[in-house]
Amino acid sequence: MSTQQTSPGTTGLELEKIERIKSELELILASGGFKRSERHSRFLRFVCESTLNGTSTQLNEYLIAHQVFDRGADYSPGEDSVVRRQAYSLRQKLQEYYAADGKNDTVRIELPVGRYVPTFKFLDPASLLSPVIPPPEVVEEPPRALVIESPPRVTETWKWVLLAGAMCVGSAVAGWWFGMTKNAPVALDPVFSRIWGPLITDTDGSVICFSNALTAGIRQTTEPFPEETLTRGIGLAKDEADRIRHQFHLPAGGYFYINPSLAHAKMGEAMGSVQLTAMLTKAKVPVRATQSRYLNWQDFRHQNLILLGHDEANQWLDPILSKLPIRQGRTTSDKPRRIVILEPRSGERSEYYPDYRKGQNPPAEDYALISFVTSIDGRHGLALINGVNTEGTMMALEYLTDASNLHDLEGRLRKASPQHSGPWHFQAILHSELRDGVPAGIELMALRLLP
Repeated sequence: MSTQQTSPGTTGLELEKIERIKSELELILASGGFKRSERHSRFLRFVCESTLNGTSTQLNEYLIAHQVFDRGADYSPGEDSVVRRQAYSLRQKLQEYYAADGKNDTVRIELPVGRYVPTFKFLDPASLLSPVIPPPEVVEEPPRALVIESPPRVTETWKWVLLAGAMCVGSAVAGWWFGMTKNAPVALDPVFSRIWGPLITDTDGSVICFSNALTAGIRQTTEPFPEETLTRGIGLAKDEADRIRHQFHLPAGGYFYINPSLAHAKMGEAMGSVQLTAMLTKAKVPVRATQSRYLNWQDFRHQNLILLGHDEANQWLDPILSKLPIRQGRTTSDKPRRIVILEPRSGERSEYYPDYRKGQNPPAEDYALISFVTSIDGRHGLALINGVNTEGTMMALEYLTDASNLHDLEGRLRKASPQHSGPWHFQAILHSELRDGVPAGIELMALRLLP
């Protein structure tokens, strides 16, 4: 494949090549993978435009953190790895783009490992075409004496016997191969065991505990409920019904009833638990589920537990978090539900909660508190994974089931305790912007190593 590679810091790029690079950049940013990721798009545009403008020598972690990820003057690469983490995932996104949408592009933009200055490759269009395979060369042989031999006679019956035998052998080989590949273990990165500890290594399995939030289903009927069935719902007055109708864009008319319940699952917990269960299944760990209202303290002594939700919906969180440096704060008259740091460090806030002015249903951002703590008996695993809202819980589960995130987390933990051995006990605060309730880039805001 014919290529020309340019690594500008570069004042030697011809105008025509600069225009081709700019066009390629816009093609990448318009692709599906980048349109859904504002952070990766901002990152790629910034480093490419800086390079094309001749200022690539200024590209470093500090500048990118300030210009792309809105970090302040107190930003420390040792404490916040957002640039390195996003550079890693940006390289992956570029590889995915050129494997699919951009496979026929004649300009390639790459971000070399360990650098923040992109390189640009110019490919010969002919090299992207499928190669033409020449016909095999015909070699003439000297004439030989013609000998006619009668092949051994195979009866029609034996033809079918031989064919059936070949099919049986083929089926047996195919079945063996399918069984081997189907049952072949999917190896997890060892970092999962180091972070999750007994929750992923104990053959007794782990129990996922869903929160029991107080919820109410809304039902609109054309006729009022008979008096004797009103236990099925609480009727709403007209002004309340009109507010509900406006909020959910429901048709005019009818009667509204709300049905209180403790049995509804929170959507973020349900979605995130799919990834959590997949991770545990790969580790061949049995998985069970329960609701917070069915737990008792005896369960904490005999099971590996993963508690989801927030403290207004899962009553087991506050008794555990009350002894830890980072806790959850319940809704008050002047503040929403939040995460509280008792002794914030430099660059940290004392409270973290979404800015609901950006959007409320669903929120435009969310926070989550992760706590991997010592269990009551000191032998089992206990993890608390708690979003401020249900989207935050989904975001935290996504973070904790991704190997690259766990390597970054372990690096931060190892820096805090270089001589540590055994399971990690820690607390961490995560933040993510949300796009229609879906996390769009996750960052680690605060970390505490626990004894």
